[in-house]
Amino acid sequence: MTPAILVLTGLLTIAALDGAFAGFRASVGRTGLIRHRTQDRQAARSGLNLLVTLLLPAAAVVAVDLLAHPARVATYRHAGHAMLEVCLPYGLLVLLALAGYLTLSWRRRFLASALLLGPLTLIRPLVAIAGGAAACWTTHDVTVTLVALLATCAVLLVESLTGRSYVRQTHRLPPPRAPASDR
Repeated sequence: MTPAILVLTGLLTIAALDGAFAGFRASVGRTGLIRHRTQDRQAARSGLNLLVTLLLPAAAVVAVDLLAHPARVATYRHAGHAMLEVCLPYGLLVLLALAGYLTLSWRRRFLASALLLGPLTLIRPLVAIAGGAAACWTTHDVTVTLVALLATCAVLLVESLTGRSYVRQTHRLPPPRAPASDR
């Protein structure tokens, strides 16, 4: 049981960081030269909360399946291990790039952002899909495929939903005006 808990902890840690970073990207991506730590933290919390909400269906399917069939823990552990093999190197590279981003001078920070964080954000959906596919390929199990699909969709949705939410919260736009012909 301990290896399964370690795999689950690793996957949840990567997912939590991804959700928080999605919110952080939504905040920082708009005004990089302006320091607004409070807004960045709020956006990161918002991304994390959204990801947790989006992962609830996958967690519910796993919980129901494990309650009905406790012996399937090994199947989920193998699937989670396959996902970790794909996502962990990417996650570590992102953490290293963020460490550079947070510790370097502003000029080097933007260079790190352009050379590392931008391309890593660009390939993020491919890594998420590859992780889900690895879980499916490893187990050839219908329930694991459903869970991997739900988790992958959650990870893919959090970026766009967090960005839209951030724009709506920070840029309160007036409602659209009626066309001149309606006046």
